[in-house]
Amino acid sequence: MKTTVLLSWMILELFFFTVVAQQPHSETFDKKTDSITIIGKFVASERSNFKDINWDNYSTSFINPKNLTSPIIVTAIPYNGTYSNFDDINAELDMSFDSSIYRFRSNFSEVSRQLYTYDSSEVYFLVPGIYRTNANAYQYRLLLNGKTIIQPWQDIRYFADSSFALNNFKKGMAFLGGYKTTWNNFILLELKRKDADSIISAAVVYWKPVKPVLLDIYTADELNSFLARLKRPYDRLSSKTTSHKWETLYKPGELDTLSGLPKRLLLNADQDNIIFYLQGDIYQKAAIEYQLVKNGNVYIPWKPNDFDNNFIWLKELSPGEYQLQMRFRAQRHNISFLQFYIKPFWYQRAVFKFGVGAFVFFLLFLSYRLWKQMKKTIAEKKKKEKLNLELKALRSQLNPHFVFNALSSIQGLVNKNDLEAANHYLTEFSSLLRGSLNNRDTEYMPLGRELKILETYIKLEQLRFHFQYTISVEPNLAIDSIEVPSLLLQPLIENAIKHGAGPKYEKGLLKLRLSHNNSDLLIDIADNGEGFVMTASNTGFGLQLVKDRIQLLNESLHRQQILLSFDQNSRESSMVHLVFKNWL
Repeated sequence: MKTTVLLSWMILELFFFTVVAQQPHSETFDKKTDSITIIGKFVASERSNFKDINWDNYSTSFINPKNLTSPIIVTAIPYNGTYSNFDDINAELDMSFDSSIYRFRSNFSEVSRQLYTYDSSEVYFLVPGIYRTNANAYQYRLLLNGKTIIQPWQDIRYFADSSFALNNFKKGMAFLGGYKTTWNNFILLELKRKDADSIISAAVVYWKPVKPVLLDIYTADELNSFLARLKRPYDRLSSKTTSHKWETLYKPGELDTLSGLPKRLLLNADQDNIIFYLQGDIYQKAAIEYQLVKNGNVYIPWKPNDFDNNFIWLKELSPGEYQLQMRFRAQRHNISFLQFYIKPFWYQRAVFKFGVGAFVFFLLFLSYRLWKQMKKTIAEKKKKEKLNLELKALRSQLNPHFVFNALSSIQGLVNKNDLEAANHYLTEFSSLLRGSLNNRDTEYMPLGRELKILETYIKLEQLRFHFQYTISVEPNLAIDSIEVPSLLLQPLIENAIKHGAGPKYEKGLLKLRLSHNNSDLLIDIADNGEGFVMTASNTGFGLQLVKDRIQLLNESLHRQQILLSFDQNSRESSMVHLVFKNWL
């Protein structure tokens, strides 16, 4: 590869184009440019004056004149300080990028050339084998990404005069122009005879985004290893032989999976001279630019590299958190980053007196914070105890209220001489009372157990009023693992029966529906009567207790809340809505 690069460089030093006299069948280049229409991502394409092109900055695809049997396209790509990014070393060129018409990995051939360019400048195309004497027999065209025609088939009109020489080719060869497109796109130049459809030569150039790639990092105590590395700039495998040093210093998760280097380099205070070795063959320091950020502020603004080589050397850095930002001048939008931290010396961390003072201040501040937190904790504890006492008082009102209504129902059956129903009612009531007493000191109970108690109560009331009822639960609602405030729903069911479904007897209908909306538990209680009377009379006492209990519960809860609302659109139906926010 090195021999090829040097040979190409020697060839480029022979380049020199001059203007030739205009002839009826051809044109030569003057100070004007011949531009074509911009289409799609094809941002520029123009033929430039040879005298204005710095041919020393261009490398051509190498062709042996002895092997030339027919015209072939030669591509000239700009160096701009970088010989290579090592894309074509020890591997075939990969042209399988998106939209590629090739879709395979291919070596160079004598007919086609597939090349990368890393510069936004134009690339140029020469055609040894085509001259003014035979140009009328050939045509060429230009395509973007192998499918959009930028220039249709057209005649060849531009040539170099006798003062221009390329290798040992005959002078006066054809020149097809200079072209460029945007990153991640490619142009395809095709050449054919006018009397045939087959392509006799083609050239593809892909504008490949690239940013600096670190191969290794050296400190002052590793200068010998660095100097040995400089003697082998083309040896890409040497980075693999030194990667073990990072594996011994860092955990696997702390190393970059692609480069094998630390994601965040940690250095001691005396390691203030650092060398960052880059992939590529760089011969101009202006080709690489870097910026250094320290502790979030620009420490060294963007500047060209200090050396005409592929390494960046930072010297005499003070302790702190750094970010090294690197880019190629030809692609300033593609930036590489590396985080590293230089630890301070012990005496740099703080002056002793200042440290003692800061420590004392910290103790005082911590004591103050603990005192405030303790006061807050005590206040919260007292508040919680008060709320618990109030809730217990409400529950003590709820349970007698429930027992009173149940006994009233039994008394009604006895007065009607319906002894069988009264006995059955007493049995169910004893079961209901037992469940109520078992949960008298329990603030929360599983929703499934709450539903069983409610259904027992509804059945008891159904014996007296003969109404119909339904209880529906969404299939995916895990009622046995959801806890709700115990006996919170019973007063609501009681009012729905006594003021809604109960007075209508066989025509009465009570519906209890449980569902969810995201993390909210939804409970709806509906009846086909006048429903929930919110008066201060005895019939509304249970509902007022429910509202007071919900208010106290919401004060003790934080992220969770209980919302209660009533809906009575007519005298024929009413509904109560309970929303348990963030309950699931």
